[in-house]
Amino acid sequence: MFSRFQITWADLPLRLKISALMSLLVTGAVLGLTFISIERERANFRQELVEQADLFLKTSAQALRDSLYLLELDELTDVARAARDNPDVTVFTVFDSKARILVDSTDLNKRFSQEIDPLGEILLAQNPEDLYLEWQSDQLVAGQVVVLGNQRIGALATGLSTVPLDRKINDITWQGVLLASITLLLGGVLTYVLSRQITLPLTELTRVASAMSEGDLSVRVEQKSGDEIGRLGVAFNEMAAGLQEREWLRDMFGRFVSSEVAEAMRTGKVRLEGENRVVSVLFCDIREFTDFSERHTPQEVVAMLNNFLPLVVQAAQRNNGMVNKFGGDSTLIVYGAPNDLKDSAYHAVLTALDIRAGLQKLNANLTKNGEPPLRVGAGINTGVALAGAIGPHERQEYTVVGNTVNLAARIDGLNKQFPEHDILISNWTYEALGSHRDEFVLLSLGEVSVRGRFEPIQIWSVVSRKHEPTVRNRDRR
Repeated sequence: MFSRFQITWADLPLRLKISALMSLLVTGAVLGLTFISIERERANFRQELVEQADLFLKTSAQALRDSLYLLELDELTDVARAARDNPDVTVFTVFDSKARILVDSTDLNKRFSQEIDPLGEILLAQNPEDLYLEWQSDQLVAGQVVVLGNQRIGALATGLSTVPLDRKINDITWQGVLLASITLLLGGVLTYVLSRQITLPLTELTRVASAMSEGDLSVRVEQKSGDEIGRLGVAFNEMAAGLQEREWLRDMFGRFVSSEVAEAMRTGKVRLEGENRVVSVLFCDIREFTDFSERHTPQEVVAMLNNFLPLVVQAAQRNNGMVNKFGGDSTLIVYGAPNDLKDSAYHAVLTALDIRAGLQKLNANLTKNGEPPLRVGAGINTGVALAGAIGPHERQEYTVVGNTVNLAARIDGLNKQFPEHDILISNWTYEALGSHRDEFVLLSLGEVSVRGRFEPIQIWSVVSRKHEPTVRNRDRR
């Protein structure tokens, strides 16, 4: 039961929780004050009643001492009759020296009883200076022994009604209940209004936080106050603006820096000062791109590149390559930097084949639209290159440099010399393929002189994968 209450309480709106707690607190305070007032009134009334009883008994004892000693019953009866007519006196009894009732105001015809009364015995046995008190349900019974000289000649007992006390306490109780009800009502309304002033901004914060968690960083909290909650809203807006700016920077950073480099920089895996790495480098570009640019508007050229370059990026990403830079129609893809990559040559060749397959689909759409098909060549080389951040401190670029990279660019340029072959690899890439060479149809093109090298190098053409039919780039003819 308690756990169910906890769950139900936890699910209640904050404004209801605040209203309930404040109302209970106020109501409890009012009822507590009412209880204190009742107890104080009861104590005061009892004290007054005790003092009244003491005074009444002393006065009666003084007046009845001689009559009691002489047993003048008529005199005693007159006093009992007068006491009976007093609305505050419930009973007045006179006892003789043997604790027998001489006169009782509740039955004036019953005089001089022969039976010993227990109350009379108690009164006669107590100290003359003491006052006997007994609180009953509707009256205070008080008694005192009557002494003449050193002789105990009898005792007096009286009962004073507590009905006025009960009425007064009843009135105070109802006043307290009424005041608690009014306070509960007014306090509930005021607390609800106050809680709304607290919960509405929090609800707005929750709404904005939910929208931000769904990716909308443009939302803001409307500032309606200058208190702590208002300042919290200002801080929240500043946080949202910071997140929006950070998201924009991350988006821009992701556009201009490869995700591999960005993640490696974040995790500290990149040595920006430079390091030698064994990498495979792939260069690819569009053949006769200059002629195409001259025949088309800048908008058409950009549109064509935006259709072609995603094929290159997607092929590189599928094969763990890092798209390092775009140079107009050309693309540099690196395998093995910034992250180590086993069989980098194999992944580079797979990328080139994926680019070829994607280009065939793109050319089919271009031909359908009356556009000439694109011709793309790729060159791959494997070896040691320097990888690191190049450029001044204010503007640096993570890239790879060295003879390995330069040779890959030269091999890509050989596609003009071998128009029947669109994917060319160096002998170092051929050797780096290892056992993966059996997966491809590779054709040796012999030794070729390359600008910048004294000795010719062995060049291979990647014709196809062995499970695919041999495809020649007929668009080169």
